[in-house]
Amino acid sequence: MVGAADVVGVGLASVAIPAFALIAGASKHRSKPGVRGFVVAVVGIGCWSLASGLRALVGDPGVQFVSVVGQLTAVNVTILGWALLVAEFVRRRRIGLWSKPVAAALVIPACTVALAVTSPWHHLVYTSGTVVTAAGFRQFGLGPWYPIHVVYVLSLSIGAAVVLFRELPGSSGFHRRQVTLLFLGWLVGTLGTFDFFLKNVGPWPFAPYVDITPVGFLVGSAVWGLALFRHDLFELVPVGRQTAVETMPDAVLTADVEGRIVDANPAARSLLATDPIRKPVSAVFADYPRLLEHYRDCEERTTDVQILDEGTVRHFSATTTPIVERGQRTGTVIVLRDVSALKRREQELDRHRQVYNRIVRHNLRNELTVIRGNAEEIARRGDGQLTEFAETIRDRSDELIETSEKARRIMRIIEADSHLLTVEGRTLVDGIAAEMREQYPSASIETSGPAEAWVSAHEDLEVAVGNLVENAIVHNEGTPNVEIAVARTGETVELTVTDDGPGIPEHEISVLDRLTETALEHSNGAGLWLVNWIVTKSDGDLDFAVTDRGTTVTVTLQAATVGGDDVTESQELAH
Repeated sequence: MVGAADVVGVGLASVAIPAFALIAGASKHRSKPGVRGFVVAVVGIGCWSLASGLRALVGDPGVQFVSVVGQLTAVNVTILGWALLVAEFVRRRRIGLWSKPVAAALVIPACTVALAVTSPWHHLVYTSGTVVTAAGFRQFGLGPWYPIHVVYVLSLSIGAAVVLFRELPGSSGFHRRQVTLLFLGWLVGTLGTFDFFLKNVGPWPFAPYVDITPVGFLVGSAVWGLALFRHDLFELVPVGRQTAVETMPDAVLTADVEGRIVDANPAARSLLATDPIRKPVSAVFADYPRLLEHYRDCEERTTDVQILDEGTVRHFSATTTPIVERGQRTGTVIVLRDVSALKRREQELDRHRQVYNRIVRHNLRNELTVIRGNAEEIARRGDGQLTEFAETIRDRSDELIETSEKARRIMRIIEADSHLLTVEGRTLVDGIAAEMREQYPSASIETSGPAEAWVSAHEDLEVAVGNLVENAIVHNEGTPNVEIAVARTGETVELTVTDDGPGIPEHEISVLDRLTETALEHSNGAGLWLVNWIVTKSDGDLDFAVTDRGTTVTVTLQAATVGGDDVTESQELAH
């Protein structure tokens, strides 16, 4: 007749089947870091379940002793496998099994197994067994060495879990899911160990031959298997990312801490016309000392290099990026991006700029000066309508000369690196107002605001505000009324120019918003473009509000703190 112990025994023994199936599934990943630990742990779980099943099925005293020793041995194998799995996962490399740390970790398990086998002579691990079921199941007493075994197993198991848990704060995305699954698998298996304490310390609701610990660890190993097969555990780079690197046009090389190339994508191999693997970085890039200098600095740096490829000089932007894991540099990634087309475009733009500057600065200005001089001579000698025509030519010439000067200034501002100064806003607007009153005595110009308002702005801020004020005056057909206000709002300062003129046309403002012009929609002058670029280079904002009563232009700038050197510099700018 089949009893409950037989059913439990067969059930526990059958746990080995899915365990060994997991081992078979892991075989294709055997070369990857951590898989050895996974296999060792699952082998331990399978043997643990077989020993537990055999102990429940066969009541012979000899078989009972062999089974309990087998359980003890399997426990040690399982926990050692778990520790090896975590160590290789955290270090991202396979660990030498013949190393001193591994030998030290095996001392206590080896002593435990040896003492368990020889327990009938000294009773250090197990004492005599007591039959507790009719089928002959024996409950063995625990000797003085057994607590040492328990403390060691728990310390190694929890210690590995702590090492793994410490990976969570510095992980994200894919790696975080890996760590979480590993930790969850350990937690599920560890919960199964409570049956040992309940059997020996507290009430245990099941028969003494029921051992659920290997079942718990089997579930835990299934979670590890889920990570292994579904989330590609132990892969340093997901398949999609690896495919991107392999197919991207940029040359990508990876060097280890010893300065040897350990990986190169097809683009790198094609560019270098050789296989750089296992070659020193210093040899591969011997002709590029600047790149090697950046590589040795162990910092993320970018430099330009020129490589002769089949008789053609190609320009590359070379970036060196250290690989840092847990605060230690483990390698360097070198990326060579082909910027030849960009360099050609820059050269074309530079030639266009030179032509433009020559035309605007010399040809156009010189010709306009000649035209203006002749117009003045005609106006001086002529009379009546002829004089009016000459004055119109002269005025238009002056406007074109002024526009060319603004265009040259715009080019200078765009090309130059931004250098922000600390400027006192109220002093600046008061100076502009005084200059405009002298230049346009019929205009009414008022200023308002606090006594001081320091801002961080481009060195040509005075030019921008002056242009806004001048535009407000010259485009007003009546008597211009202009107010320049300074106001501080939190961490910004607003400079507003308000007039009662006809307002700025909407298409002029929309052109500035898009920063482009079309044949049908374009700005009539360079003044607003100049203002816009100065404000942009000041890291500020430019806003227009047009109503029936006039226009309000607001320049919003970052408020600045005042230091001794900045005060001197800004006062010189304001005056």
